[in-house]
Amino acid sequence: MSSSERVSSFRPIFPETADQGDPYLLALPEGVAAYRFYVYVTRDETSDGRGGVASAGAFPAFASHDLVTWTALGPTFQGDATRHAFWAPCVRYVPGLDRPYVMLYSHGAGIGEQAHIGHVIRRADSERPEGPFIDTGHVLTPDTDFAIDADVYPAPDGSLRMAYATDFVDGEPYGTGIVEAAVSDDLTRTLSPPTLLARPSEEWHLFDGARRMPWKQIPGVDWRTDTVRWSTVEGPVGGLVSPRGWRVYLYSGGCYFGFYAVGALVEDDAGRLVNVTRDGRHFVLASMPEHGFHAPGHCSWFRAPDGVEYLVTHARFGSETAPRNACLVELRWDDEGLPYCPPPL
Repeated sequence: MSSSERVSSFRPIFPETADQGDPYLLALPEGVAAYRFYVYVTRDETSDGRGGVASAGAFPAFASHDLVTWTALGPTFQGDATRHAFWAPCVRYVPGLDRPYVMLYSHGAGIGEQAHIGHVIRRADSERPEGPFIDTGHVLTPDTDFAIDADVYPAPDGSLRMAYATDFVDGEPYGTGIVEAAVSDDLTRTLSPPTLLARPSEEWHLFDGARRMPWKQIPGVDWRTDTVRWSTVEGPVGGLVSPRGWRVYLYSGGCYFGFYAVGALVEDDAGRLVNVTRDGRHFVLASMPEHGFHAPGHCSWFRAPDGVEYLVTHARFGSETAPRNACLVELRWDDEGLPYCPPPL
């Protein structure tokens, strides 16, 4: 099947009735594992996606030989998703380790409102890509009160970097932004303080104009009477280089159950990262209601063996209130050297 046939439909890779949020694709060398491609997702806390109640275990995965036909593998992580919210798996293959499949993830103190409390980037590992992944006790962001959405990728010098999302409450605009730190080869610890990639800056980044967050301490805010205008830039994707040689980062912004889309940070001639998704222009991927495609976001990036670049992202299919399902879309570069996803053929 050709690349255009693969991506033309914008269909879920494995349709389900529950969320497949935060998809992360692991592409393996041929012959290393039972399948070549694995997609891990965040499942909601109460459903197995088929109308039943979720069992112990988190981060269900889907596997494929060809990016076209997918097989459901079930939960891959040993954890009770009926008691804690497990978010945003990032899975890397690290040859040389006794347990070479490493997952970075976070989990909340509970579910519901408690799902937003206590998130740090944690490490788990497994002997096989289908799991079971077991937490190793390593916390990569011990000094934060909220860290999610890890992505790991090589820097231009070959060392590893980890980008993730964290909250900023030191002044308005309040909200979630994205940072980057050097990370060890075995993904057990960070090697540098985090540096800022981006904070919310655009109207489309708004998550909630009057949000109450009683679990969050913000100077000068009394949650008994106050709300805050909260914006979100999250889901960082690093390691991209444009055809012009610029560093590029993707991010997701807005509200995942409202307006949600993928934007880009692109390096300028001075080496600074510039948010190019401004004033309603240069979205990498946004809703296409005419195609029944709504609120895409939280993607991961990879280059297929044929050289075609893809994002695996979640979106809502058919309606704005449908559950999020993972899908595959092609990534291209326009004449200005900016990334974009072409619409379905």
